[in-house]
Amino acid sequence: MKKPKILQILSMYHPEGEKILLEGADVIRTDNIETETLCQLAAEVDGIVLRAPARITRDIIDAAPKLKAISGAGVGLDNIDVAHATSKGILVLHAPSVNAVSTAEHAVMLIMALGKSLIPFQAEMSQGKYASRTRIKTYELQGKTAGIVGFGSIAKETAKRLKLGLGLDVTAWVRKYDEKKHGIAKEWGVTITEELESLFSNSDFVSLHIPLTHQTRGLVDSQLLALMKPTAYLINTARGGVVDQAALYEALKDKRIAGAGLDVFAPEPPEPDDPILSLPNIIATPHIGGTTVECNYIMSTTVAKNILKAVKGEKPDYVGNPEVFKRNGDTK
Repeated sequence: MKKPKILQILSMYHPEGEKILLEGADVIRTDNIETETLCQLAAEVDGIVLRAPARITRDIIDAAPKLKAISGAGVGLDNIDVAHATSKGILVLHAPSVNAVSTAEHAVMLIMALGKSLIPFQAEMSQGKYASRTRIKTYELQGKTAGIVGFGSIAKETAKRLKLGLGLDVTAWVRKYDEKKHGIAKEWGVTITEELESLFSNSDFVSLHIPLTHQTRGLVDSQLLALMKPTAYLINTARGGVVDQAALYEALKDKRIAGAGLDVFAPEPPEPDDPILSLPNIIATPHIGGTTVECNYIMSTTVAKNILKAVKGEKPDYVGNPEVFKRNGDTK
């Protein structure tokens, strides 16, 4: 039986996922993310697997007449033209929840590092300035308030660790409360709110855990930032685009908020001379929240198995645009 063809753009984070792909398909591997090149490589493929910063645009989709499925290498789908793929009956796949623990741990680490002034102390101690212990403030986290924006899988893991592990008061924002999705919050003692403004104004730490969509792009703007306490911190391990980065830079530069922990940026990767990276009151990491060794293994193998199902005509798991099934006449 002839193997399907899959275009793999950039690595899949772990070799085991690539091994599974190679066993089930003829794989075209590229590190070139230019649209023109990808259009040429996609011409004969049945599936595409990619990870950021690569993007699958309308032009690439149109250049691939045999394409059955596109899969991101992780959770987010903001680097794929999902609407256009859906219009052509092409499945868009991802691997939701697999990075929940890793990313939640990263968010908690940033909160702890900011609250304990880890980076300023390291900078001072590297210069032998032991007296910094009397000049730089640190805070006890127990009893502080953490505002969680969103309550999906990563947000839940973050809220659980902050509330049950560190003793913070935790409030999570959702657009509309759903007992089935959000009921676990009561068991943990986490408060659910639909009032985003009050969450920003009352929190000592605001941690973002929402996908990048047309609704959330630039959601955290100058108005929301202005509501934050001058002693509060913003943590973003979601997507850079959910924050107005220029507004955040001004708030940090003018010390209208105490600081920020940023794992994601807009654009990404940020330019080396992006002024936000030079600020003394941020901790910046290069989008590594979900790239632990354990998460990379689970993510890559999940993605590989899932796209092989799709290109072989089987019904895959973890579909980001399930309406394609109805469009293609599958009502199961």
